Formats: sequence, structure tokens, C-alpha cells
Amino acid sequence: MINALIVGLGGWGQKLVNSVEGKSDKIKFTYGLTRSSSDEAKAFAKEKGFELLTCSYEEAVARDEIDAVVLATPHSAHADQIVVAAAAGKSIACDKPFTLNKADADRAIQAAQDADVPLVVLHNRRFQPAYQELQRMVKEGELGDICHIEANFSTDSGIKRRIDPRKWRDDPNESPLGSMTNRGVHAMDAMIGCCGPVDKVFTAAYNLTDHIRGIDTAQCMLWFKSGITGHLGTFNITASYWRLKAYGTKATAEMRTELELAVQKVGGKIEVKKFDKVDIERAELEAFADMLSGGKPYPMTYEEMAAVPAFLETAVKSHETGQPEQTP
Repeated sequence: MINALIVGLGGWGQKLVNSVEGKSDKIKFTYGLTRSSSDEAKAFAKEKGFELLTCSYEEAVARDEIDAVVLATPHSAHADQIVVAAAAGKSIACDKPFTLNKADADRAIQAAQDADVPLVVLHNRRFQPAYQELQRMVKEGELGDICHIEANFSTDSGIKRRIDPRKWRDDPNESPLGSMTNRGVHAMDAMIGCCGPVDKVFTAAYNLTDHIRGIDTAQCMLWFKSGITGHLGTFNITASYWRLKAYGTKATAEMRTELELAVQKVGGKIEVKKFDKVDIERAELEAFADMLSGGKPYPMTYEEMAAVPAFLETAVKSHETGQPEQTP
């Protein structure tokens, strides 16, 4: 059993705890740490049976009884927190987005490698069964040569939440390009898992409503280093929607939901594959625990981990310049 420290107990930190609490025999949260130690966080920790620490982050990760650190903290804090945890010899699982730029991603990865500690990013969509099947088909050549890939991951969070200065996810400094940071990078990671890193990005982003602070609509044209082209769209002012489609010379495969994959071979009819629902937060945390216990590797490389922040940094730059930009 892996004993973990959860850092950050907002809505998503609590969701991660709930995904394994009382359900997993591989990982459990034995300590928690927040910036404010709010009454809500104290009540949640008491309910779930773990201790809410009041010490500094540095003191918390140094505790011998902690095997791993799980970060559900503001995006801009990730790199520094990873460096500290790595120096303390702790394994690290970091919520997405990993970092907001390539330099911080490289710095965090280097710290983990220097300390010889495992580091993973919790992109939960990697564990959707329909995505895993689509990725397998791409990797094993069942779709032929991939020509193009496109995705959209949108949500109504901007309408539901509107502008709330207490919510750090609404801060444009933490979530550049709006939903591209909080939603779009999930789809980008899925695309990178099939096609490899992005080479060039052209961004068109706007604020079409007064529902939120900053950008509510973002579209990116993509050129992958493998030669594949792509498109990624995201909104946070519309109905929740997830779609990923790969176009190959033998067939196309479209992930319509996390449980459904439609495949059409050249000259053939559409065949729909359906899958059982999976708790993807529990799946990602247990995959992390399995890796720490000597099981199979986590399904993401360091190159892929760094490729998502490289895309995000470049997408922001393209929005600023109005021109296609090369990734660092």
C-alpha cells in the first residue's frame, strides 16, 4: 500500500481522494496539506480519516512515513513543488497541466531524474477505455498512416461559475487561453499519445461573451513533428463535449465519448465499439501505485509530459503574435 500526501484540497483534490478512499488496496491518502487549512478542508480530512498538516510544504514532504506526493495545486506552483519533493526523495504524481511552459517542465523532470524518483502527470483521459483502444489501433497500424487528428473538449464551466476572484482556475495567469489550459490540454495529451510532440501551432482565441474573465473560445491549428496535421478546439461556454478523431489511410477512428469508438474502414461501414465505464481518477492513481510497487510502467513518457507544456506555451505565444509559432 502506497501512503500518499495530497497537496491541495479544493474540488479536484477532494475528487482524487474520493476516487481511492475505501476503494483501493494499492494507494491511500494518509496526510493532507492546504494553503489555508480552511474549515472545509479540516472537515473533509476528518471525514476521510487522514491528518491535515499545518506545517510547511518542505516539512510535510520530508516525513518518512510518506511514500508519495500528489499535487492538486495551482499550475504555476507545480515545478517548484516537484523540485522540493524530488529532493526529499518522494515519488510524485502531478495533476495536469504539468507546467505552463517547457522550461519549467524540463526543470521538474530533471529534478526527478537527478533524485532518481518517479514522476508522472495525472492526465486521467489516458485511462478512458475508448481512448486506449484508439491509441492501440494507431500504434499498431490498424488505421494505416495517420494523416490528420482533431479533437474538441469543451464545457459549460464558464457559464456555471462566471467570474469568481476566489477561484484560482479563473485567473488568466493560471489558465492562459481559458479552457485550453483546463480542458484542451487533456485532448492535446491524448493527441500527443497517438502522434507525438507538436512542432508548430497557430491559435485563434476570443472572448465572445461576458460570462468569464478572459478567453472563452480557443482554436489551434497544429503541425506535429511526425508530419501529421491537427486541430484542437475548446470552449467553456457551451455544453460539455469530448471528441477525438484520427484519420488514417486504412480507416478513421472517432472517440465520441469515453465509452464509444466509431471505426470506419476505407470502403466499409461504420462499426461502433462500446466499453464499460471506468473510474479514471482511481485508474490513474492506481497505475502510479503499480509503477511504484514494481509493476508495469506508467503509460506516459517524459517526452510526452514535456510536450504538453511546450504546446501550451506556443499556443499562448501564437495568440499574442497572431502568427504560427514553433514549439521550443
